[in-house]
Amino acid sequence: RVGVELCRHPALFMPPPTSGSHPLSLQSIRETLIRQEDTIIFALIERAQYRANDVCYQPGARAFAAIAGPSESFLESMLLETERMHARVRRYTSPDEHAFFPRALPPPSLPLLDFPALLHPCSVNLNPQILEVYLHKVLPAVTQPGDDTQHGSSVVADVAVLQAISKRVHYGLFVAESKFRAKPEEYTALIRGNDEEGIMRLLTNTAVEERVLRRVRRKAFTFGQDIEADESVLGLSEAESRCGAAEVPASAPLKLDPEAIVRLYHDFIIPLTKEAEVAYLLQRLGNTRVAFHGPVENGPCHRLAVRHFEPPPATASSGSKLIECESALGVYEAVLSNRAFLGIVLLEQADLGVLPAAKQLFAQYPLQIVAELSDAAADRAAGRTRCVVVCKRNALPPPTGRDKTMLLLGLRGRRR
Repeated sequence: RVGVELCRHPALFMPPPTSGSHPLSLQSIRETLIRQEDTIIFALIERAQYRANDVCYQPGARAFAAIAGPSESFLESMLLETERMHARVRRYTSPDEHAFFPRALPPPSLPLLDFPALLHPCSVNLNPQILEVYLHKVLPAVTQPGDDTQHGSSVVADVAVLQAISKRVHYGLFVAESKFRAKPEEYTALIRGNDEEGIMRLLTNTAVEERVLRRVRRKAFTFGQDIEADESVLGLSEAESRCGAAEVPASAPLKLDPEAIVRLYHDFIIPLTKEAEVAYLLQRLGNTRVAFHGPVENGPCHRLAVRHFEPPPATASSGSKLIECESALGVYEAVLSNRAFLGIVLLEQADLGVLPAAKQLFAQYPLQIVAELSDAAADRAAGRTRCVVVCKRNALPPPTGRDKTMLLLGLRGRRR
């Protein structure tokens, strides 16, 4: 089985150790999480200036029939259209970005980027839970009841909050990878035993969580105040005004109750982040994910993916996961963004010969061909059908450059 051999490469399971400046170092992770706190708090303050405006979240509301579909809300329509625009500039090819509507997005219009392989390919996406929590828990806590007709401004602010919370929650994947590298033996034993409770206990650091809540409380109180430009209004002396050392009085009006933001972190953001960490770790030792060019039904790439990479039912819980992509470009996007370790691309069909789009991708992007697969069923029915397996440079031993696929594409001797 080609899939078994390709998925055994040791680099998948033991990445190089991190340094102090590495993106997975504790210092780097802490700085990123602190910046994300600022973004979330400011976004919540922005949303809190408007009323609840419940009509924005009702599927099929007549007020937005010209924009939203019959089964979607104004918020869902705005969020989808925003993600479509962002997808065209390749936002969701980044490993730290996760879309709410991943199956409804167009391919990037800009050239794909080759991201460093920091994470093990996984299928973690908690955005459905995040949207549910936001609608039923967060909005009632940060907005006043009623309708102020500021519907467009409200959902624009909603989108900013949702994207900020999603990024914070899914950054748990990077946290989990860092923790795994620090204690690989302990986590490996728990993962192999499918011990979710044990993994949760090992990754939980109550002291760090309490520091986060204290920091969020202070930020929410500080950011939520109306700061007067006229120092005399606050009773500051000339010296205090020059040095900026004086604190704003605690009696200053607040745009949003700081405790509402603290509860959001305590009840939802931190638990969802840890849920993402556990879900990632449970997939950390499984066979790599494989992207293939669809469609699923009767497609040669799908048949070859199942034949060579899909694990037997007895091991499916820890085995590979197949990712259907609508185009060969989608397969490349999945591999370059590290959502998949391997990609299966249709190269040749009997009636069409070598597909120009596939040949162009091989020449344009720095992926290497590591295997060639043929579909015997399709060959018997309609002549030769050939697919190739691609992965990132240095992820597997390089090809010789002398195989017939390399010769056919004119890539022999090229440094890939």
